[in-house]
Amino acid sequence: MDTKSRIMETTFKLLLEKGFDNVSITEVKRESNISTGGFYHLFDSKEMLVVEVIKKYIFNYFYLTLEQIKKFEGTPKEKLKVAILSMAGDDAVINETTQLIGGPEKIDYRTLHLLLIEGVQKYDMISDIYSEFFRELLIFINDTINEGIAHGEIRSDIDSTRIAEVIETMTMGTVIMWIALPEKSLEERVEINMAEIWDYIKK
Repeated sequence: MDTKSRIMETTFKLLLEKGFDNVSITEVKRESNISTGGFYHLFDSKEMLVVEVIKKYIFNYFYLTLEQIKKFEGTPKEKLKVAILSMAGDDAVINETTQLIGGPEKIDYRTLHLLLIEGVQKYDMISDIYSEFFRELLIFINDTINEGIAHGEIRSDIDSTRIAEVIETMTMGTVIMWIALPEKSLEERVEINMAEIWDYIKK
């Protein structure tokens, strides 16, 4: 593993463990076995480092997953369910861990989402990337609904954009509830919420 990758991997683990405020450059250098000069040769600041880490370990995964879901061959309902579960953490439930695609370690997805929310609050660049991704996700959901309308599976009298916004909002709410009340699995929450929405939009 090259030096930059080692620093970023180490930082990601520290962020998951401690959050943004409690991870210092000094700790990153020590845990990565890198000198001050070596660190600043690769990163101008802690902000630059953490933004690159979040992009690599979280948003790269999100975008890769979204591209894979677009190729998923199933009904619109199945596609939406897979999308929500994949973005939130696949089928991870309480006391289980899930692995990021290409990632070196297994991680708890609830911790990952809490870290991401913290990053959105603290760093404008992370907030901008977050907003752009969810615009892309909204387009995908809207396209999936229109696909269902075209195939006669979803009512043609609904506003697909508004329903897409409801589903995306439900997705985020489902993740928050899963974090707050983990005794109910993510998949069970998604199943219940999708059933309610589908009963409304199905033809």
